Amino acid sequence: MQELDQILAYLVDNVDGAMSAAVGGMDGLLIEQYPAQGQDLSLLAAEQTNILNNARSAYTQLQSGALNELIITAEKLIAYTRLLNDELFCVIVMNPAGNIGKARLYSEQAAKRILEVFA
Repeated sequence: MQELDQILAYLVDNVDGAMSAAVGGMDGLLIEQYPAQGQDLSLLAAEQTNILNNARSAYTQLQSGALNELIITAEKLIAYTRLLNDELFCVIVMNPAGNIGKARLYSEQAAKRILEVFA
């Protein structure tokens, strides 16, 4: 998945404060992460799946339409997640000063390329 690795590298290199990026499946499995030798994002992917499923359920009950993005901020990091389709999501892990605006912009652009990898 060389191309997927390049797309994730592009996100980390161009989003200010980004430390890593990953693509996960809604089955809870990590598909790919960059950097590959960085902190293992498998647990993050699994937990993001639970959070995304719960958020989808809540927002469906509110009749708000499809869930597109989720931002979780913690004391030492920000996790920005973009849903790519019903089966895939992309998460960018940033330091607390990370640029969420750039994460949104670049992940939207990268979403099309990521989905092409799985077509």
